[in-house]
Amino acid sequence: MCDVIRCVFFDYPVAHLLIRKHYDYFNQRRFAEGADLFSEDCVLEHPPFGQTRRGRDGYLELVNLWIQAFPDSQLQVDHVEQRGDTICEVDLIGTGTHRGDFDMGGYGVFKATGAETTLRFRELLEIRVGQITYSSLTFNVHDLIRQLAAKGDV
Repeated sequence: MCDVIRCVFFDYPVAHLLIRKHYDYFNQRRFAEGADLFSEDCVLEHPPFGQTRRGRDGYLELVNLWIQAFPDSQLQVDHVEQRGDTICEVDLIGTGTHRGDFDMGGYGVFKATGAETTLRFRELLEIRVGQITYSSLTFNVHDLIRQLAAKGDV
Protein backbone atom coordinates (compact mmCIF):
# COMPACT_ATOMS: atom_id res chain seq x y z
CA MET A 1 0.00 0.00 0.00
CA CYS A 2 2.63 2.57 1.04
CA ASP A 3 4.93 2.40 -1.96
CA VAL A 4 6.54 5.75 -1.27
CA ILE A 5 6.40 7.45 2.10
CA ARG A 6 8.24 10.74 2.06
CA CYS A 7 9.24 11.22 5.66
CA VAL A 8 11.97 11.87 8.15
CA PHE A 9 11.96 8.46 9.82
CA PHE A 10 15.49 7.29 9.24
CA ASP A 11 16.01 7.31 13.01
CA TYR A 12 12.46 6.18 13.75
CA PRO A 13 12.04 2.69 12.27
CA VAL A 14 9.54 1.58 14.95
CA ALA A 15 7.24 4.54 14.28
CA HIS A 16 7.52 4.03 10.52
CA LEU A 17 6.57 0.38 10.76
CA LEU A 18 3.72 1.12 13.17
CA ILE A 19 2.24 3.73 10.83
CA ARG A 20 2.41 1.33 7.89
CA LYS A 21 0.70 -1.40 9.92
CA HIS A 22 -1.99 1.00 11.15
CA TYR A 23 -3.25 1.76 7.64
CA ASP A 24 -2.51 -1.67 6.17
CA TYR A 25 -4.61 -3.32 8.90
CA PHE A 26 -7.46 -0.90 8.18
CA ASN A 27 -7.34 -1.59 4.44
CA GLN A 28 -7.15 -5.34 5.03
CA ARG A 29 -10.02 -5.21 7.57
CA ARG A 30 -7.79 -6.64 10.30
CA PHE A 31 -9.36 -4.39 12.92
CA ALA A 32 -8.49 -6.46 16.00
CA GLU A 33 -4.83 -6.37 15.00
CA GLY A 34 -5.14 -2.66 14.29
CA ALA A 35 -6.61 -2.10 17.75
CA ASP A 36 -3.58 -3.80 19.29
CA LEU A 37 -1.42 -0.96 17.92
CA PHE A 38 -3.15 1.43 20.35
CA SER A 39 -2.37 1.72 24.05
CA GLU A 40 -5.13 0.87 26.52
CA ASP A 41 -5.36 4.53 27.55
CA CYS A 42 -4.98 6.02 24.07
CA VAL A 43 -6.99 9.19 23.42
CA LEU A 44 -8.83 9.32 20.08
CA GLU A 45 -10.23 12.66 18.96
CA HIS A 46 -12.01 12.24 15.66
CA PRO A 47 -14.35 15.12 14.97
CA PRO A 48 -17.08 15.25 13.81
CA PHE A 49 -17.98 12.04 15.61
CA GLY A 50 -18.67 13.75 18.91
CA GLN A 51 -17.05 12.69 22.12
CA THR A 52 -13.46 11.67 22.61
CA ARG A 53 -12.95 7.92 22.69
CA ARG A 54 -10.32 5.97 24.55
CA GLY A 55 -8.24 2.88 24.05
CA ARG A 56 -8.62 -0.06 21.75
CA ASP A 57 -12.38 -0.20 22.16
CA GLY A 58 -12.58 3.45 21.12
CA TYR A 59 -10.61 2.68 17.98
CA LEU A 60 -12.93 -0.21 17.14
CA GLU A 61 -16.01 2.01 17.66
CA LEU A 62 -14.67 4.61 15.24
CA VAL A 63 -13.65 2.05 12.64
CA ASN A 64 -17.08 0.42 12.82
CA LEU A 65 -18.83 3.79 12.34
CA TRP A 66 -16.80 4.38 9.21
CA ILE A 67 -17.01 0.86 7.76
CA GLN A 68 -20.79 0.67 8.24
CA ALA A 69 -21.13 3.75 6.05
CA PHE A 70 -18.25 3.10 3.62
CA PRO A 71 -17.69 -0.68 3.57
CA ASP A 72 -15.19 -0.56 0.69
CA SER A 73 -13.17 2.34 2.10
CA GLN A 74 -9.41 2.41 1.65
CA LEU A 75 -6.75 4.76 3.01
CA GLN A 76 -3.61 5.62 1.08
CA VAL A 77 -0.70 7.33 2.80
CA ASP A 78 0.29 10.44 0.86
CA HIS A 79 2.90 11.94 3.20
CA VAL A 80 4.30 11.43 6.70
CA GLU A 81 6.08 14.16 8.61
CA GLN A 82 7.84 13.87 11.94
CA ARG A 83 6.63 16.70 14.21
CA GLY A 84 8.72 16.06 17.30
CA ASP A 85 10.11 13.20 19.33
CA THR A 86 6.78 11.36 19.53
CA ILE A 87 4.40 13.07 17.05
CA CYS A 88 3.83 12.20 13.39
CA GLU A 89 1.50 13.98 10.99
CA VAL A 90 0.08 11.74 8.28
CA ASP A 91 -1.67 13.00 5.15
CA LEU A 92 -4.05 10.44 3.66
CA ILE A 93 -6.32 10.01 0.69
CA GLY A 94 -9.43 8.02 1.48
CA THR A 95 -11.87 6.50 -0.98
CA GLY A 96 -15.11 4.66 -0.46
CA THR A 97 -18.73 4.21 -1.52
CA HIS A 98 -21.43 5.54 0.81
CA ARG A 99 -23.55 2.39 1.24
CA GLY A 100 -24.76 2.72 4.85
CA ASP A 101 -26.00 5.32 7.31
CA PHE A 102 -23.24 7.62 8.52
CA ASP A 103 -23.65 9.22 11.94
CA MET A 104 -21.62 12.42 11.96
CA GLY A 105 -22.56 13.61 15.42
CA GLY A 106 -23.76 17.22 15.34
CA TYR A 107 -24.00 17.14 11.54
CA GLY A 108 -26.66 14.43 11.69
CA VAL A 109 -27.08 10.99 10.17
CA PHE A 110 -26.54 10.73 6.44
CA LYS A 111 -28.52 7.98 4.75
CA ALA A 112 -26.75 5.86 2.15
CA THR A 113 -26.44 7.62 -1.20
CA GLY A 114 -24.24 5.27 -3.21
CA ALA A 115 -21.84 8.18 -3.77
CA GLU A 116 -18.24 7.26 -4.53
CA THR A 117 -16.19 9.59 -2.38
CA THR A 118 -12.58 10.74 -2.22
CA LEU A 119 -11.40 12.69 0.82
CA ARG A 120 -8.16 14.06 2.12
CA PHE A 121 -7.50 13.23 5.78
CA ARG A 122 -4.90 14.38 8.27
CA GLU A 123 -4.07 12.16 11.21
CA LEU A 124 -1.87 13.31 14.03
CA LEU A 125 -0.39 10.34 15.87
CA GLU A 126 1.59 10.23 19.09
CA ILE A 127 3.71 7.11 19.33
CA ARG A 128 5.35 6.06 22.57
CA VAL A 129 7.02 2.76 23.43
CA GLY A 130 5.86 1.19 20.17
CA GLN A 131 2.16 2.05 20.56
CA ILE A 132 -0.19 4.79 19.42
CA THR A 133 -1.07 6.84 22.51
CA TYR A 134 -2.97 9.66 20.78
CA SER A 135 -4.83 10.00 17.49
CA SER A 136 -6.58 13.00 15.99
CA LEU A 137 -8.15 12.39 12.57
CA THR A 138 -9.59 15.35 10.68
CA PHE A 139 -11.11 15.87 7.26
CA ASN A 140 -13.11 18.53 5.47
CA VAL A 141 -16.68 17.74 6.54
CA HIS A 142 -18.14 20.16 4.01
CA ASP A 143 -16.29 18.41 1.19
CA LEU A 144 -17.81 15.09 2.26
CA ILE A 145 -21.30 16.60 2.54
CA ARG A 146 -20.89 18.14 -0.93
CA GLN A 147 -19.98 14.75 -2.40
CA LEU A 148 -22.90 13.02 -0.67
CA ALA A 149 -25.36 15.78 -1.64
CA ALA A 150 -24.36 15.54 -5.29
CA LYS A 151 -25.61 11.96 -5.34
CA GLY A 152 -28.59 11.89 -2.98
CA ASP A 153 -30.94 13.74 -0.65
CA VAL A 154 -28.63 15.03 2.06
